[in-house]
Amino acid sequence: MKNLAIKCYVYSPLRLKQFAKNQKGVTAIEYALIGVAMATLLAFILGDQNSGFLGALKTTFDKIAEAINSVTIPKN
Repeated sequence: MKNLAIKCYVYSPLRLKQFAKNQKGVTAIEYALIGVAMATLLAFILGDQNSGFLGALKTTFDKIAEAINSVTIPKN
């Protein structure tokens, strides 16, 4: 048991140094943060179904559908 404690004591700082030098995880985290920032920005710009760009697009398509329905002949 004493031997295991000594090994853990010796290897822990070595493994922490290796972990600190590893840049692969840092790059992945940076890309994830950029993705989250872009998604937040797009959600803010586009808005929901009733406001923003998506709301204006929905309103426009509703007007187009209403205009088409007003000129078509109903099937009775």
